[in-house]
Amino acid sequence: MADLATARYRLLGEVHDNPAHHAIRARLIREIAARGAHPAVVFEQFDIDHDDALMAAQAAGGDAERLADAGRLDRKGWRWPLHKPVIEAALATGLPVRAGNLSRAELRANGPAAVPGSGNAIGAARLVAANWTEAQARDLRAEIVESHCGMVPEAVVPRLVLAQRERDAAMAQALVDDATIDGAILIAGNGHARADRGVPVYLHAPGLPDADARSVSVGLVEVGPSDERAGDFPRRIVAEYPGFDYLRFTRPIARDDPCADITRRRAMPGS
Repeated sequence: MADLATARYRLLGEVHDNPAHHAIRARLIREIAARGAHPAVVFEQFDIDHDDALMAAQAAGGDAERLADAGRLDRKGWRWPLHKPVIEAALATGLPVRAGNLSRAELRANGPAAVPGSGNAIGAARLVAANWTEAQARDLRAEIVESHCGMVPEAVVPRLVLAQRERDAAMAQALVDDATIDGAILIAGNGHARADRGVPVYLHAPGLPDADARSVSVGLVEVGPSDERAGDFPRRIVAEYPGFDYLRFTRPIARDDPCADITRRRAMPGS
């Protein structure tokens, strides 16, 4: 907590559908504020297109439901009210709630063959200036293929990689733009929060504002009893999740196999 309270940027990851992760981050936000820091709270879950509406709703005294409406939150996609405790914690402590993500329309406007940084997209300068290596690109490609259960067409993978990088660069720019005197907090998935190939890569892009500011990345990771019984716990888990300054372990939740669902839908006639 001492590290989070004094850093300029705090990136708090999540597994999106795990309620414990949202409860933990709500407590972290309250504790950061209790230590005297009042950063902005920037959400992956809100598109930057709706940032003005979010600010207006908060200025008018709106509650979390009102902000979800104002920010056009995809309630089904983000399984509302999972993120409600995080928004409530920001509102209860008087922290600004801000939008951090690129909309799908913005990504489409850049085009699948867009040269990074060629347009006026938010975060374009950070996309160009970031130190990005082939090793990082290879790891991100592998992660995207795995997250799509190995079923994404090969020709589509480069577009998904670019879209991920554009979103990370936009969130980095939003953190800088929205920061108060006490900086900002990012609420996003673990993949965005990790420092080795997520938002911090663009946040610390050489030569750009706040490139040298201190950031702290926290990953929230699901760990089951079998993981604990396996050898070299917890060092083995830490090695599996690089790019974080801190890891917080939680129990996994019960969920359906997403790969089985994709296979089932592909097998349907006309799919």
